[in-house]
Amino acid sequence: MVTLIFLASLLVIAIGLVAKYVLDRRQSEYRITLQEFGIAAAVMLAIVIPTTSWLGTKMAFDNAVTYEEFWSGYEIDAVWIRTQCARDGDCIREYDCDPYQVYVVDRSAYTDSDGNFHPEQGHYETRYHDCPYTTEEWTFKVRTTLGDYIIASNNLPTDPDNHRWRSGKRVPNNFPSGVPQFWQDVKDRLGKNQPGPVTARRDYSNYILASQHTILKKYSADIQRYQQQGLLPKVSANIHDHYFADRVYFVGTKPPGNWQSFSNYFGGAFGLDLQGDLHLVIVDANKVNNPDNYTGALAAYWQSTEFGRDALSKNALVVVLGTTDGTTVAWARGITGMPKGNEALLIDIRDKLPGTKLTPEAIYGPPTGELYVDPASKEVKVRIHHSQGALDTLVWGNNKFQRVKMTDYEYLSHEIEPTAGQQALIILISVLFGCIAWGICIYYGPTMYRRFGRRF
Repeated sequence: MVTLIFLASLLVIAIGLVAKYVLDRRQSEYRITLQEFGIAAAVMLAIVIPTTSWLGTKMAFDNAVTYEEFWSGYEIDAVWIRTQCARDGDCIREYDCDPYQVYVVDRSAYTDSDGNFHPEQGHYETRYHDCPYTTEEWTFKVRTTLGDYIIASNNLPTDPDNHRWRSGKRVPNNFPSGVPQFWQDVKDRLGKNQPGPVTARRDYSNYILASQHTILKKYSADIQRYQQQGLLPKVSANIHDHYFADRVYFVGTKPPGNWQSFSNYFGGAFGLDLQGDLHLVIVDANKVNNPDNYTGALAAYWQSTEFGRDALSKNALVVVLGTTDGTTVAWARGITGMPKGNEALLIDIRDKLPGTKLTPEAIYGPPTGELYVDPASKEVKVRIHHSQGALDTLVWGNNKFQRVKMTDYEYLSHEIEPTAGQQALIILISVLFGCIAWGICIYYGPTMYRRFGRRF
């Protein structure tokens, strides 16, 4: 930041000197005196430029360290909100009705400088009330451990023509109506106390990925080779169907089963209980002869600048399963989104998963959630029930996953600097403020200063 302040100060002072020289040569009444120049320069050097540079650097830093990660949890409640409709009320599926006249003033009455009175002028306009098509509108919301989700807003009732607000006004058929199937499925699950999983994207700070110099970043010279062979999938960062994510990747093989659904259910427990995010890669082991090299290349690729804010996050656990026959795990490797931590768990994954049947039930389990009312807070919470799935027993086993805190790497913050473009923008804004200050000094300062001086 010191360099930015120095460069901006140099430019601002240079602009001020040029302005003073030009105005002095032209003998303009707005000339800057040496005293005025000194005062203005001192204010800009002491306050304006340092403050602008600090704010610009802070914004650049915040932007650089901000990444996104998956958070996971469970559904808690399915809410059906019925809004009663009235004329000019809270409903939004409406039409113009019941016209009325409004007098609009075009010009107020006034008396001109000659004492002549001019009466008010205006005209009448036709306005309309807003009438709803139906007697009520429905909004469907799902409450979750990650917040509320609106599934459908202001739906018309099922069979809207049977719920007309005015019997003679037919309801258009282009408005959504009825109970959304997605919401009904949630309602049914909760009725059985089997809450479904929820996934969302959230911001977090990552000093490791943001640092331009740290040796803690993952690196591999084989990324391009694996890409050319079509063996490196892109890391998932998308949410679909309100709050589901696809975090199972198939590379050269695709064993049968509803892998993505099981992944989401596993993620709900993993995210809620351990604040983790599991990504599972299933790869044809006949195409990968070095599991460690491949897994390292995958990690380096997923944390590369290609993915920007969506690079593999600090709470991620990546499990890579190699299979030669599509039915059994031949080898397994694990990596995390942090440079250290969970080493024992990664060894368990490597040593205990080979030989496991390659089905979502055998790999995930998955753990399930159960709603209950906390006696102390009276809030609805989720209790986790574990399964015999291989990853379930390992991730919550003796070497349970531990989320590594990013605060352990705050020392890297001094390595994070604005990009060349951001530095140029900070200098430009500082110079702009400096020019504004010189303009105020030139056009207002001299007059006020000299008037003040003449009084004494």
